Amino acid sequence: MNDAYPPLLDPTDLPSRVLCIAPHPDDEVIACGGQLAFHAQRGDRVCVLVLTDGGDAELRETECRAGLLELGVSEVIFAGFRDGALGEAAGLDQRLRAEIEDFEPSLVYAPSPFELHRDHRAAFRSVARVLQTREDLRCLFWGLNSPVPRDVLFDTTRYIECKRRALVAHASQNGGGLLVQKALALDAAATINVDDTRVLALEAFADKRGAQIAAWGARAANLVEVSSDFAGLPRTTAVLTSFNKCDDLRENLAAIFRQSLPFAAVVVVDNASKDGSQAMIEEEFPGVDLIVMPSPEYGACETFNLGFASARTPLIAILDDDIVMPEDWLEKATRRLVQEPDSTAIVSTKVVEPGMPESYKQSPAVNSERYMSTFRGCASLARAGALREAGFYDARLFIYGNERDLTCRLLNLGFRVLQFPGAEVFHKTPFGIKPGPRSLYFHARNAWLTMFKYAPAWDLVRLPFLVLKKVVLRDASSEASGTVSDAVGTIGIGASLRETPGALGIVVKAAFSVLWNLPYCLKHRQVVRHPDFELPLQ
Repeated sequence: MNDAYPPLLDPTDLPSRVLCIAPHPDDEVIACGGQLAFHAQRGDRVCVLVLTDGGDAELRETECRAGLLELGVSEVIFAGFRDGALGEAAGLDQRLRAEIEDFEPSLVYAPSPFELHRDHRAAFRSVARVLQTREDLRCLFWGLNSPVPRDVLFDTTRYIECKRRALVAHASQNGGGLLVQKALALDAAATINVDDTRVLALEAFADKRGAQIAAWGARAANLVEVSSDFAGLPRTTAVLTSFNKCDDLRENLAAIFRQSLPFAAVVVVDNASKDGSQAMIEEEFPGVDLIVMPSPEYGACETFNLGFASARTPLIAILDDDIVMPEDWLEKATRRLVQEPDSTAIVSTKVVEPGMPESYKQSPAVNSERYMSTFRGCASLARAGALREAGFYDARLFIYGNERDLTCRLLNLGFRVLQFPGAEVFHKTPFGIKPGPRSLYFHARNAWLTMFKYAPAWDLVRLPFLVLKKVVLRDASSEASGTVSDAVGTIGIGASLRETPGALGIVVKAAFSVLWNLPYCLKHRQVVRHPDFELPLQ
């Protein structure tokens, strides 16, 4: 099984008196239809409480009953509140409390506070107010249009077909089969192997009780409640990967939760840290969707890709774990990106680092808006669809140089990357190439792998001479002046070659790795002809 996810639980341990709270007709099928089918087939008493009329009360009620019958559920209550206005509905808490007291459930399914639809969030707030003193009542919260922090997973493979039939019953919502596709795509988002058996459908939930619900919701409110000043702006998922940087990560997450334009979701992929990072996140930031890798042997490319794949919003913020962003970073970056055509895939914001010379910070190359052939992977805002179309990072690179490699594929697809100095973050990693054999090896190796995949033939012929002249023999004063602005990973490489013990052997090892990977590069070779393309020298 993929240990990045919590273990599958045995559903036979679940209570048998089940109430499912659905803001709209069809939410219950999409979010937890597999689990409802399990309960029904086991003989449990299952009731669905649909809070709103869905916009067309008679039609939606008919469809909802038909869909639930496909799951084996016949008991349903329609509260009749107006669709789209659940947050303003008078008597919502009283109605919910009355239905719970009347039905006396031992298990409740309900929407999480991270949902993007305001009716879903209003339903959660009402559930939290009503159940915050009920430590005896187990609640499983689902995520339909925004990821839910996964506490438990259930294998719903055997219920795929009845869930599909239930979704088809909602004909008014299923134009072109989109409802079915959406729901089944959510179920199949993390197919895994368990004891050599392929699990094809999963339903994930956050498991909370009583006071936990209220505290969780209070934290989540900082993420999802957006003022009218930001109406119409696309929502963003923050994606970070982290390894043994608990204190830096805490400061980073605190800044993320203080943004003037709130993030819709925050995903942290932890590479099996041993410094208490996971416990810190769970205790202090329960709104974070935490993915824990099974070992620390995974590269940044692979862990970031997991985070990217978890995002359900139009935009993704690509962030390092040791940055600190001002409160208006997301607002500024988002407003700038929406001014660009759809062909602008990424806005790369300004980064300030320890040891960065003042001349570099003030140089025109760093402080002007221009299109680039790479981006700063510690603080950039990207269109999720463009990242998916380009295939995310190349996991073979492991770490370093992955931003330029991804940009080459984006350029080949007709996208562009914009440098935007109007938004700025502080990055705690010192300026230039990180010292040490690991950094030297991957920087040297990955630059060549990327160029073999994408550089024109003539550039490949002259590249060794250019690297020697413009990188290895480059003086520190030109780097400090800001003339080297995009190829940040080459800044200080001359000093690294001189000061790293065994540097020559490391470079030779990197060269052999390049040769070993040459067939892979040639297989994936797609020469970049886009005018924004530049060799990794400038």
